[in-house]
Amino acid sequence: MRTFLIPTILFTALSLAAQGQIDHWESVILPGDTWSYQVPTSQPPVDWTQIGFNDAQWSQGASGIGYGDDDDQTIIDATLTVYMRLEFTIVSLAEVEQLLLDMDYDDGFVAYLNGTEIARSLVSGEPPAFDQPSDGLHEALLYTGADPERHEIDLSLLAEGTNVLAVEVHNESLTSSDLTGIPTLSVGVNATTSHYRSVPDWFDEPVEMEEVVLETSNLPIVIINTVGGQSIPNEPKIRASMTIIDNGPGEENAVTDSSNPASLDFDGHIEIEIRGSSSNCCSDKKQYALTTYDEVNEKDNVSLLGMPKENDWILNGFAFDPSLMRDYIAYQLSLKIGQYASRGRYCEVILNGDYVGVYVLQEKLKADDNRIDINKIEPEDNAGKALTGGYITKSDKTEGSDVAAWYMDNYSGWQTAFVHEHPKPTTVTSLQDNYIREIFFNLEAQALSNNDALNGGYPSIIDMPSFIDFMIMNELASNADAYQFSTYFHKDRNGKLRAGPVWDFNLTFGNDLFFWGYDRSHTNGWQFDDGDNVGAKFWTDLFLNPTFNCYLSKRWLELTAPGQPLHPDQINSFIDEVFANTEVAAERNHARWGIGEDRAEHVAIMKQWVIDRVSWITSQLGNGQTCVGESVPNLVITSINYHPMTADGKDEKDLEFIEITNTGSTTVDLTGVYFGGTGLVYQFPPNIALAAGHSVFLANEADAFREAYGFNPYDEFSRSLNNGGQTITLLNGYGMVIDEMTYSDEAPWPTEADGDGYFLSIIDPNADNNDPSNWKAENVISGTLLASQSPEPVISLFPNPTSGHLQIASARQLVTVQMYDVHGRLLQTIHPAEASVVMDISHLEKGIYLLQIQTNTQVYRRKVVVE
Repeated sequence: MRTFLIPTILFTALSLAAQGQIDHWESVILPGDTWSYQVPTSQPPVDWTQIGFNDAQWSQGASGIGYGDDDDQTIIDATLTVYMRLEFTIVSLAEVEQLLLDMDYDDGFVAYLNGTEIARSLVSGEPPAFDQPSDGLHEALLYTGADPERHEIDLSLLAEGTNVLAVEVHNESLTSSDLTGIPTLSVGVNATTSHYRSVPDWFDEPVEMEEVVLETSNLPIVIINTVGGQSIPNEPKIRASMTIIDNGPGEENAVTDSSNPASLDFDGHIEIEIRGSSSNCCSDKKQYALTTYDEVNEKDNVSLLGMPKENDWILNGFAFDPSLMRDYIAYQLSLKIGQYASRGRYCEVILNGDYVGVYVLQEKLKADDNRIDINKIEPEDNAGKALTGGYITKSDKTEGSDVAAWYMDNYSGWQTAFVHEHPKPTTVTSLQDNYIREIFFNLEAQALSNNDALNGGYPSIIDMPSFIDFMIMNELASNADAYQFSTYFHKDRNGKLRAGPVWDFNLTFGNDLFFWGYDRSHTNGWQFDDGDNVGAKFWTDLFLNPTFNCYLSKRWLELTAPGQPLHPDQINSFIDEVFANTEVAAERNHARWGIGEDRAEHVAIMKQWVIDRVSWITSQLGNGQTCVGESVPNLVITSINYHPMTADGKDEKDLEFIEITNTGSTTVDLTGVYFGGTGLVYQFPPNIALAAGHSVFLANEADAFREAYGFNPYDEFSRSLNNGGQTITLLNGYGMVIDEMTYSDEAPWPTEADGDGYFLSIIDPNADNNDPSNWKAENVISGTLLASQSPEPVISLFPNPTSGHLQIASARQLVTVQMYDVHGRLLQTIHPAEASVVMDISHLEKGIYLLQIQTNTQVYRRKVVVE
């Protein structure tokens, strides 16, 4: 396994301060020491981790023990597991003040001191099986120039005299290219005498930081107590309680308010674990992932600090960012320009009675109506419309459970790994994997060939506004990780591929891992073309495409105009606001961790950096005035049934529909026209014409629409309309707005359309369709509207009900038609290879039957009634 990891800084404020005065540090176990080891063929004896175990039959070798990457002194054959033991002597226990294990490993490990587990990563099981692969991928760090993972060990487990350190290292698979185990055990000694050996050159001595006691804060206070005071592991999540104190805007919050119910935003059960790869291994201030639970131990969707309800949350501690704001600033700017990003609130955190600093409590990125708004694909969704989404995919490091689904070449000479986020790598089916993979490779091919056609070119594959905004945000911030790591994409059912949300902006706005010699976030230069983390080739190819670049330039000039969210004055004013809000808390955070010294000076430099960066990008882009496809047709949303009601008074989402009318004087080619944003999905197929003055109806469910209104809609959209109101945006294939309107279920909008059996119908299609007074409530689609519907529906059945023959007509070629009974039994299959076919169903008994109709573009399902 080869990955490209960024070496990371070790911040050395330990979570537990030394109880006495440490004079110096020495190592009792070093890389290169000789270990007893065994490559197992069966489970080892239960006492293999204890003092006195007879390992005389085991092999001997110097660490590292493993293979691949040239970081091992003892080379072994490919294996899933290797067991290692090394006895050592502590001369004087009274002289030892602290004990640290620095563990370099690939891919997972469990470590034991004198028979007691002391550290674990990416290995489950009690005990783990000898032939058990690791739970994910983890690359060794020492050979890359980074420090290994550090674990502080309970001194009570150490004995004067003989001790034994035992480690089992697990590989991700037998086909993995490498495995390694390199433990280093060091002691902090309170005497001037030396009994052991010098620490390695890479060893950073921990620094005892000032104890901070939090009493009050202008920020919400989060108090977490794990069950039994356990240390929080990398995984799995452990039980804890969490109390959030928030007295509201402008009010002080006190730790003593935890006993006042009126002050509590949340008080309940959670499960929590450490998260993050680089920040986890190399920063003592940890990042956390948590899930909220109710009293019966079920996941509980709750609103935290005013954010929409969910159960998965993150505590972001701003790893490697002395400003304590880069992630927060970037996510908020993304929200301001209309693209979803993780919402969050600043807070101060107390963990098991210990103040652990300033965090942002924020949303975990996941499929959810209020987060990444896609249809959640299930394992059985392997054909037709269901196979098309929704998906969340990311370019990222391959560590832990993040395993590469595929790789794509980049222009720096290596590859970019793509990882399934939803569905997860453990649940994605081969058909789903192939489907979403082909979307990306088709994008690569069309971008490389400069194919900007609405029919078959890259605009037919991607949502251009989201890709443009994603590039703008990452280039504005000069994100050193952009495109290669933490780069998210999502695709809804029947929808286009969208870029985002933006994520992981700690190495931005001029910040980088300077301690390791990295300096990549500059005011000049493009991140997709800097020879480092450039990502898949399609990013560069899109930027160089004249059409994409024109729209990118147009959007940049729009967003950086005076008063707009990305104008330097607006960004820097927001930075000042965040700085002032967190100033006192940041001082406490500095006292606790030593992070953020000279923060005011750092932020001042950051603000000047923003001015210079915006100026440079503006100088590099065109004026965006004459882009291909910029003119838009006269299409207007003229009817909306957002909250239908069936005859028995029940809500029925299947009856939702939208009418789009051509209010112009010429026929409109609907190729590429689609609904922008998320939550409502439809893209018109190529070469569909809508005559002047004519309308097209799109329904949630075609059969229900036909039964209710007596005619077939043109096609079905995916997802559904919001009963409480929403913005509907109709775009051309290049992302230009054709029509955008926002309806509501509240007056002055006609409230009869809110579940009372009516729908919204426009009064004057040439007037403003955002004006509630231009809409009325209707409950019948008029004959005028029906007569003007054009073009023909995608699928029509006639007659239905029927007793003999059924004509099936389509706007597209019919590939396969299958008829099923209500029990799911297949009764008949035909392959028309044309746009119309007649089925003889005279032999069928009376009842309801189901048709599955596959065209050359997708699969439809319709009900047929036989009389």
